[in-house]
Amino acid sequence: MEEVRRIPTTSEKKKSTTLLIIIAAILGIGLIVSAVYFYTLEEPAKEQIVTETTCACYYIDPEVVPECGDPRRGFSFELNTVPSDQTCSAPCSVDNLSTNLLNSTTQQALYQICTIPVVQDSRCTEMTIKDSSGKIVTGKIPLNEKELTIEAKFDDVYTDHKFVINNQEVQPDSISPDSLTITKTYTELDTSTIEIFATASDASANQINSPICRRLIEVEQTTSASVSSIQVQTRKAEDTYKVSTIKIGIGNIEDSTQLTIRFSFKLEDSEAGDLSMTDGFTIDSAKGEISILEQDLYNSENFSTDLNFSQLDKKVGNIEITAEVRSDTEVIGTVSTSFNFPQIEPTSEELQQAQESKFRVSKTSNVTCVERVTPNNVAEFTLKTVNDSTTAQIIYSVKDKLPLGFTYVADSTKINGVKVEDTEFVTITDIGDTQEIVWEKTGGWSVNSGQSLTILFMSEAGEDAITGENQNEVVITPAEIPTDPETLRAELVLNVAQSCTQPSEETPPVVEEPDSETTPETGIFDSVIGRILLGIITVLVGWYIYSRPMGQAMMVKLINSQPYKEAEVFSWRIFKPKKYFETKLVRKVSKNKKKKS
Repeated sequence: MEEVRRIPTTSEKKKSTTLLIIIAAILGIGLIVSAVYFYTLEEPAKEQIVTETTCACYYIDPEVVPECGDPRRGFSFELNTVPSDQTCSAPCSVDNLSTNLLNSTTQQALYQICTIPVVQDSRCTEMTIKDSSGKIVTGKIPLNEKELTIEAKFDDVYTDHKFVINNQEVQPDSISPDSLTITKTYTELDTSTIEIFATASDASANQINSPICRRLIEVEQTTSASVSSIQVQTRKAEDTYKVSTIKIGIGNIEDSTQLTIRFSFKLEDSEAGDLSMTDGFTIDSAKGEISILEQDLYNSENFSTDLNFSQLDKKVGNIEITAEVRSDTEVIGTVSTSFNFPQIEPTSEELQQAQESKFRVSKTSNVTCVERVTPNNVAEFTLKTVNDSTTAQIIYSVKDKLPLGFTYVADSTKINGVKVEDTEFVTITDIGDTQEIVWEKTGGWSVNSGQSLTILFMSEAGEDAITGENQNEVVITPAEIPTDPETLRAELVLNVAQSCTQPSEETPPVVEEPDSETTPETGIFDSVIGRILLGIITVLVGWYIYSRPMGQAMMVKLINSQPYKEAEVFSWRIFKPKKYFETKLVRKVSKNKKKKS
């Protein structure tokens, strides 16, 4: 029997383990180097998209409009376009104005400059309006003006050119050969204001809507004195009732005007003589009001006869009073109202009615939608308070909290149709990004039965206004306890939009910004999951080679293979130079012997 020889495998296992460790070390080092490399890569810089911004400035005549706010009141514009990453400033200067070409007597240094930070549509670049003498209109024309010549210029060739004058479309009289300039001579100047708008249609049939080509011209009207309203306030004095205050609303009457007020009365079951008052009243033209106090109403020296308002003492019931205001022999106007003198010993129900107020308030606006930028960012609000009780009642104050981002337009208040000064009646308080407006005066407003107190003002939406529906609330404060507190407040919903009309320009293409999270295409080992899977695979391969017979057999074949041996010899050149040269020498000698044999 042939003897079985046992071949030791200790050397092969040692070599397998060493090879496994070398492979794992190489893979680990490679993984670490890759991770460090890709983590140190800088993120690709975002591509900055640069667009253009157009801004403008315009001139206003202080004799026409006192302050900026409505570009339609400008008479000349300057445009400038810069990249969006730069500050846009248009080159306006009053020194550039040729005042001899303007239909105004304002000194050159007094003209004001206003700005439009962003012009959404600048395709209509210029519009000039001249009067019959060829002078540029700065915002106001006399009543006897015969015609206006309107010229508008565009930046490109468009179609369907037209003017819109007082909401009526009119065709231009002429269009220049290059289709860039249109002109119109307009003669229908019989209105108090003339609103002019030049427009055309682009290639996509969108209408040009440039604020540069909008104007609002005033036509001077013949002013005359007028009388608008009368308010009577009463009080209880011991065993009778007295008229404590009379206020008459007026217009275009100077403080120095010599007036006479003739009072007549209509009572239910008795009579009272007419009174002609020549003194004792105060004219306040700034407030548009004639006021008469109680001591003057009951002083016979202020009347043309010995009678005074004491003839109304002991009168009971509803009294209708008529005031006729005269200047010399000319009747300026006549107004009437009524008030009530109740019984001195009223019943409990009547007493409660006298002590309770019954007001209802409403709020309306001239628009349902505003934008954040001029010229469509101004809304006109009307606050109306009606006295539904049977007696005159007093309103101490009216408070309106504007929506977020809205601001009050200074000196825009009118009370009962008469323009008033903010310093006299209006208090504005900033609350965060909004404003609270309070109208009040000493003693409050007395509102007769069935009459109303109407306040009109303007508000401007700013850039912080919230898109969508904005709720606005008004609250009044009466002197007496209200029968229903819910009627003392009213709400209005106003819509804020980027554009309240159809867009006039083509919608610009949406430019997608590069994703800041995008990794470079060379990121082979940038995935954490990929790194984990690679590590697991490396460990499993090592375990299989080290512990399984098949794995060990594979390693033996690898170790005994010629490529591995060549690689092992080559590694000796670096780590074992002596052994490398000895092996190479032995191989060379063996090779020579084989050739000789």
